[in-house]
Amino acid sequence: MDRFDQAYMERREKQIKELYELRAMVLACLVTGVILGIAGAGLLSNGFDTTGTIVMVFAVLFGLGAIFMGASYFAQKGADRAIQREYELLARYEKPKRGSGDEVVRLADDGELIVEADLADEASYREGRAG
Repeated sequence: MDRFDQAYMERREKQIKELYELRAMVLACLVTGVILGIAGAGLLSNGFDTTGTIVMVFAVLFGLGAIFMGASYFAQKGADRAIQREYELLARYEKPKRGSGDEVVRLADDGELIVEADLADEASYREGRAG
């Protein structure tokens, strides 16, 4: 993969790892909130009003945390997709560097740009220009 430098690939790996960690945190927070909600409902139904209410508050807080972290995950993932599309477009339409020597662009007699690498063979090109 020659399109990107090593520092970019390291940053990209770090971003992907952070996205997976965030997704795991969302799942853990959601599961904890559900378990606390069930425990709080059980405590409230058995007459432990104060303890049940406190546990339900924690359940709601974990649930809200899961919602906000999930929104952050999807926002980061969407931004990541947009950035990747931009990189692909830039790589596809990259301007050739001067002095690279890979492709020579010439100006034909009629003013059209001709890339020498696109020509099948140089001899027939020169014959066509001469005649």
